[in-house]
Amino acid sequence: MGSLQESYSLSAKTQEVVNDYANYVAGGFAPYPVALTRTLNSKAWDVDGKEYIDFLSMYAVVNMGHSHPKILAAAVEAMKEGAIVNLPFHNPAYGKLARKLHNMFGYDKFVALTSGGEAADAAVKIARKWGYLSKKIPDGKCHILTAASCYHGVTISTVSLASKKSNYFGPFVPHVGSTSPSGKVVNFGSIEDLKEAFEADGENIAAFMIEPMQGAAGMITPPKGYLKGVEALCKEYNVLFICDEIQCGLGRAGSDLFHLREGVRPDMVVLGKALSGGMYALSGVMGDDRTMGLLDNFEIGSTFAATPVGCAAAIAALDVLVEEKLSDRANQLGALLISTLEAAKLPHVTGFSGAGLFWSVVFEPKPPKITPRRIVSLLAQRGVLVSAAGLNRVRICPPLTISKEELLEGIERVIEAIRDIEHVGELPSESLFDPRHGG
Repeated sequence: MGSLQESYSLSAKTQEVVNDYANYVAGGFAPYPVALTRTLNSKAWDVDGKEYIDFLSMYAVVNMGHSHPKILAAAVEAMKEGAIVNLPFHNPAYGKLARKLHNMFGYDKFVALTSGGEAADAAVKIARKWGYLSKKIPDGKCHILTAASCYHGVTISTVSLASKKSNYFGPFVPHVGSTSPSGKVVNFGSIEDLKEAFEADGENIAAFMIEPMQGAAGMITPPKGYLKGVEALCKEYNVLFICDEIQCGLGRAGSDLFHLREGVRPDMVVLGKALSGGMYALSGVMGDDRTMGLLDNFEIGSTFAATPVGCAAAIAALDVLVEEKLSDRANQLGALLISTLEAAKLPHVTGFSGAGLFWSVVFEPKPPKITPRRIVSLLAQRGVLVSAAGLNRVRICPPLTISKEELLEGIERVIEAIRDIEHVGELPSESLFDPRHGG
């Protein structure tokens, strides 16, 4: 089969947006040249009016679909009344949101932040204070342990938690990360690694923080029983167990919180992304009084964290999660997704990883033709939005509100793209991807 003849040139409108990014925007996440201007539920449209099926959900932000009418109405109404409340005063919506989270998940307290990275940072701060005041760890020795291949954000503190770090940003925050003080690397899913780290350094470890299902690493689920084993070890060694549910929580992986699948109860839970249904930036940490009660005024907070708009959107989003049974829907649609992909017997594919409606397709890379970034690029040209994950995976996580018909249509395009990719010539977005991030 020869090279497929498709037009991959960018429109003038898209090229203008790409040029503005190239000339005036710094940092970011290596976007490929699709310039989106409008979204609704599981659809998106670009500057030229081209329609896309969203199989990405802004990295699990819009679990409830883009612009869900109930969430949108709540946010707009709150904005009409007043978009910001001065921090020295009370915001009724914040208390109502905290109470709702308490009623849903049973934790005593909730502190609101803005981004997921900010919330992960706050969890580290709380754990350290608990370590010094409650566990009596010697001053300057408190360690926060994570798992290899974790992702908790890109601030200096959350990058320090990761096992892979970018150059030129050091020195990183000390006494955090997936290596214990004595040098033991803790791999995700390994109870043996964790036990060895605790045996060697448990007296100075305040917390073990993990994504209960790793997202950026490629939708990696832990072995059955792993979370229960972590919980038991943390109790044995008096170490806080913290679950970062920013990506996998709130219905995405098939349960309201992923850790509930194993019946465990972490000491703290980090939330973000889908918490406000994609309407407004909001994140936070849930925990009981033994940790959250240690916080004094002015120690954790953020100017735009607990705004009336964000809190109203979050309350509505949590209602939608429950009322529309989105966790169950994620399991049903996820089963359809994977059974259809498996039945296709796709070339270059070595497996699938995930849960709920949070999956990755695992490839045997064969550069330069068979790479995740080329598959992502081709699918964008063909009207499906996905992203790369890790170095050999493509992430698929549509809104949980997507219809069965749209899901199947998107899956068919994914199947066709994987079959065609080795015969496709150069794609316009290839040069914009950074392979270090799986692009």
